[in-house]
Amino acid sequence: MAETQKHSILAADFGSANTRALLFELVDGEYRMVAQDMAPTSIGSPFDDVHVGLSQVLRKIGRATNRRFLDDSGRLIKPEQSDGVGIDAFVATTSAGAPLRTLLVGLYQQVDIAAARRAIAPFYLEAVTEVHLEDGLGPKGRLNRIVHCRPQLIVITGGTDDGARSVLLSLLALVKQAVALMPLGNRPAILYAGNKSLAQSAREMLIQQTEVMLAPNIRGRGALALEPAQAVLARHLEERKGHSKSFQRIAAAADSGISPTARAVETMTAFFSRASEREVLTLDFGSARAMLAHARRGAVQTAIRNDMGLGQSAARALELIGEEAVARWLPFHPRKGELEQYSQNKVMRSGSVPLDMRERCIEYALLRAGIRFMLHDLSVDNLSQPDWSQIGLVLVAGAVIAGSGQGALDMLLLADALESDGVVEVKSDGHGALAALGALAAVEPLAVVQLANGGALEHVGALIRASGRAALGATALKIKAKSDNGESVSRELAVGDVWRLPAPAGTTVDLRIQARRGLSIGGRRRLRLRLPGGRGGVLFDARLDAMATGTMSERAVKMLRWFAAVTGQERPVVIPEDWLAAPEA
Repeated sequence: MAETQKHSILAADFGSANTRALLFELVDGEYRMVAQDMAPTSIGSPFDDVHVGLSQVLRKIGRATNRRFLDDSGRLIKPEQSDGVGIDAFVATTSAGAPLRTLLVGLYQQVDIAAARRAIAPFYLEAVTEVHLEDGLGPKGRLNRIVHCRPQLIVITGGTDDGARSVLLSLLALVKQAVALMPLGNRPAILYAGNKSLAQSAREMLIQQTEVMLAPNIRGRGALALEPAQAVLARHLEERKGHSKSFQRIAAAADSGISPTARAVETMTAFFSRASEREVLTLDFGSARAMLAHARRGAVQTAIRNDMGLGQSAARALELIGEEAVARWLPFHPRKGELEQYSQNKVMRSGSVPLDMRERCIEYALLRAGIRFMLHDLSVDNLSQPDWSQIGLVLVAGAVIAGSGQGALDMLLLADALESDGVVEVKSDGHGALAALGALAAVEPLAVVQLANGGALEHVGALIRASGRAALGATALKIKAKSDNGESVSRELAVGDVWRLPAPAGTTVDLRIQARRGLSIGGRRRLRLRLPGGRGGVLFDARLDAMATGTMSERAVKMLRWFAAVTGQERPVVIPEDWLAAPEA
């Protein structure tokens, strides 16, 4: 083993609700995840120190592994001692705390402001408002907007390098005037990432008022250049966390600072895209926040909603998505006020589980509609307009999906939300390893490669989805499957149906698939595949547009039949009478 190689690495992620820790060690020359656990995050009253929550987790891991990580004063022991006490490296990520109120300033909304939104996407920042030449406000109105939005951070971009200067200078003067009107202790930091010929002028104008950070022009020359500005932002946010009471001890112990969880996850999304040469989508739907990261050829795009979740933020999510968008995924007409009541109950009891099948259907409908809402968010800010049907690998995180335990059902919900076309592999990040690996990349890159290709993520299964047009009930796919233990099965799947082929983890299955005329799988009528098994097996989806047709009774029959098919339910499908009640006026 090389002297610089770390034998043991601790990774911690501090979320709004929970603190999770993972322990990685070298075992027979390769890094493996040997332990993980979680405890409530101790940010805010009464402790306001996330180290308290981490200590609780480490005591739990210590009991499980018969190891000690903290000294008598509660500090992390580094490096690892000869008797196995302590760890060699510690990395930390966080999504805890309220997002910074951020003001975006630029020349044009669809160019400069859109570029700024893309630059801040991997960070927990809330773009509260915008100031630009197309906002319909005069200088006085813009001044009032800047002052009254109480920003904690201002991001200024605009113009091409060595381009027009006078208009951007006028905006800089306006920002200077607004900041001077704010109390000294509450002035925002400013990131300037516009026309490079004005960078020093921007610094000289604003440095007497507040902290000023400079970054290369986000718009660059042609393609957007986001990474330099994001690196500056990351350093600023890391320093801000390190100086806060809650994170002081963590910042002092961490080997690579404190990374935003989303930025670390974004790093791993790009890694999997490069490694697999596929389009990759990472989906993290939690109780309070939601995140999507899309990578194509290693280039990654991220969207974060701090008001979109299925627990603490459920009521706000329903408000944003709209009841109509949720109801389209229900096998019944919701009663008046039912969806609002459900979401309010989730806000008050975010850890609660659905009490019956009706509540379960509402949760699944809210998840489907929420993912589609987030995909639209990502598309709006993406100049290349991604085609979600071309996703080849989906990484799911967050307790809503990754912790459901229903692998095939998770894939069915993803099929509805993404409307994918072809073969999609699904992996689950049930232990929060994506954030840990993203942060670990700066400390031990070899560990990232070994853990990403090893058991850090669970292989859920594969989704094979047909597309095209054919009559309901006609044979859509002819499937022949042979497992590595020699067992064979043949199946004809009808249009409008789904079928789950069990394929346990650690096994492989050889598939021959033929689609009927008019249908295809990723543009092909015949496929030969060899796929690994997983918790969800292989899910074949030939529903096509079955959801778009039929009465509510027919929709209920179909949706419950699909649910039974993916969960292994063998009892006859029975529809509760109240599901078929006419919608209330």
